[in-house]
Amino acid sequence: MLTLDKIKGLNLEPSSRCNARCPFCSRQQKVRPYGGHQISLAEFKRLPPEMLRQLKWINYGGNFGDLCTNHDFVEIVGHVRALNPGIVMGGDTNGGFQDEAWWFELGRAYGEGALGFCIDGLADTHARHRVGTEYHRVLRNLSAFVAGGGTAYWKFIVFQHNQHQIEAACDLANKIGCRRFYAIASRDYDDALRPPDAFEITIKRDLFREHAAPDDRARCKPLAKGAIYIAADGTVHPCCQAHTMYITAHNHRFGFIVPLIEKYREAINFKTRPLAEILDGPYFKAVFKQAPQCAYCRIKCGGALKTVRREMVLHQRCFDGAP
Repeated sequence: MLTLDKIKGLNLEPSSRCNARCPFCSRQQKVRPYGGHQISLAEFKRLPPEMLRQLKWINYGGNFGDLCTNHDFVEIVGHVRALNPGIVMGGDTNGGFQDEAWWFELGRAYGEGALGFCIDGLADTHARHRVGTEYHRVLRNLSAFVAGGGTAYWKFIVFQHNQHQIEAACDLANKIGCRRFYAIASRDYDDALRPPDAFEITIKRDLFREHAAPDDRARCKPLAKGAIYIAADGTVHPCCQAHTMYITAHNHRFGFIVPLIEKYREAINFKTRPLAEILDGPYFKAVFKQAPQCAYCRIKCGGALKTVRREMVLHQRCFDGAP
């Protein structure tokens, strides 16, 4: 059983809103309504302070939104940092919303926590994938974040139309003050956004299939690492995959999760229920019981995860002694 005192990591979706329209995003695959949710500072403070103090890490990402669309996000980060000065923070953003002053303050609150800025090319190519974002604004926001003291990574998704810009983007990342630059394959390609021909590409889902051992047993992250996922609508899940599956219903092998969320959805919302009660409730117990035998869970949380993440990276460079 997972209890409050065992939680060491938190994946948090601060907002389900996004200023971008990336073609392959999960936002484009929804089969259930999931509107403009966000976790306010007041709602975030419902999370037990004793849990936040014991966390080793927190990752601000999300399945459907971008953290920069949450107007309380700087205050949320500051609240976490005040309770837990040594916590390791992570996350990803398109960096295309808010002004430079906001990003400077976020950098001050983040400190050594690393935030990945998703910039897929240079001025003439970036917005072909990051639709709705403006390249120069993103660079100004990234620079402000670094100037505030934040540790930034430049994350570059490679396509045929931007593959020739990897080295120039890498040099620019270094000049701006990023600690790391890395280029990865896209989760999908199509006729408009073609795969690069400068690299041998295997997309993520195929890599999982290639490396998954038939006899792998899934290791639920909450049990193995003491981590949970909180969505912007307030629902609490063992992992981000459970929430994505419910909203997008994209893989029948993980289908057992959908009726469970339908049944318990009102009882797993931290905005209205105590977190300890949710963790001790029937939803988490049912997931832990079924996940080890689930084919989808075996693929996503079996022994292949680290290998897949490593093979997704096509090019990388670290600066200033970053790991």
